[in-house]
Amino acid sequence: MLRATGIVVGLTVALVGHAEATEYISLDLYGRVQGSDTIVLARIIDPGQARLAVERVLKGNPPPQITLVNYIDPLIVPDQRKELVLNGRELLFLTKRGDAYAPIQNQYGRLTVTGNRLVDSFKTEPRNLSSTLESIERLVSHQARAARGDAEADAAYVSALKNPDVELHLWALWTATDRLSKPSPALVDAVLARWPKQIGPVYGSWNAAGLIANVFSTWRVERTAPFFARILTTSTSGEERAWAAMALGGAGDRQYASVLRKATEDEHLDARSLAYDGLVHLLGPEALSDLRRGAKDPSERVRAAITGYVFETLELGYPKPRWPPASDSLIADARALLTEMQSDPVRIVSDSARHILVMITNTPRR
Repeated sequence: MLRATGIVVGLTVALVGHAEATEYISLDLYGRVQGSDTIVLARIIDPGQARLAVERVLKGNPPPQITLVNYIDPLIVPDQRKELVLNGRELLFLTKRGDAYAPIQNQYGRLTVTGNRLVDSFKTEPRNLSSTLESIERLVSHQARAARGDAEADAAYVSALKNPDVELHLWALWTATDRLSKPSPALVDAVLARWPKQIGPVYGSWNAAGLIANVFSTWRVERTAPFFARILTTSTSGEERAWAAMALGGAGDRQYASVLRKATEDEHLDARSLAYDGLVHLLGPEALSDLRRGAKDPSERVRAAITGYVFETLELGYPKPRWPPASDSLIADARALLTEMQSDPVRIVSDSARHILVMITNTPRR
């Protein structure tokens, strides 16, 4: 399930254990484009000196020939290291390092070109070179526009969502809430228009409904409530009802609390779970009484999720809280519920309750 108070567009991850190996976040194309100051299609002309001839520039202003540094991860086993091959062609996402260029994420910022295919270490299937280059050019243009101020950013996101390119949709849906706190009516409508006709993975890598639910749970646009309430009450897809419940709560229109409470009885366990989540978004600490019912749900997955929702009602450590600071009595009530849930016969529930109690103790209060 998605839950984001902010999107991290980190380029490398410091999950290094005992200097044995480095793990990397799988970046979507928009993240690679955003994190690079130079993107080129190039041919290797001197592997020993790491010299490449630039064939096409997609971002930045590099010279006709460039030198690479930090282009292999030294911590991975030798047979997995991606050596430079004479006359090999690569699509490179780079940052400037003095007179040289370093691929983002070492060798994982280098995509091997084979004909019209791109071999991407983070993808099970090769990318299409031509369509990827077109997407990169669109992303560069839209990201540059978004950097020119809030009005331009809003317009850039509207344009991206109206474009058929799924890479632009990913960029818009993942980053718009960090960039803009108050979307224009046009942007709200553009996001709603991307609600999928059929729920499920798009191109095998993302769920548009989940992303859109996350967007509106952050933006809190009340006029979207009827849209999501209709889906929640009429859709035959349990997964779609789940995401609609999350978004409906995020819309912030309290007159729909009864709709969400009805959804906590849904036959689909994810719909029930996210209906409780929606109630927390909608009512804040007032939803604790609803969570007490959720703690008795027949599904251990729902009950385990309830423990996290209890913590959300307190907003401890939240950078952008919506509710007043949690009172002593509210924290005591939350603790009491979690203490009861430690006796749940299913370990995933009892362990989660125990973990949340520790978090309450260790998280500073506002």
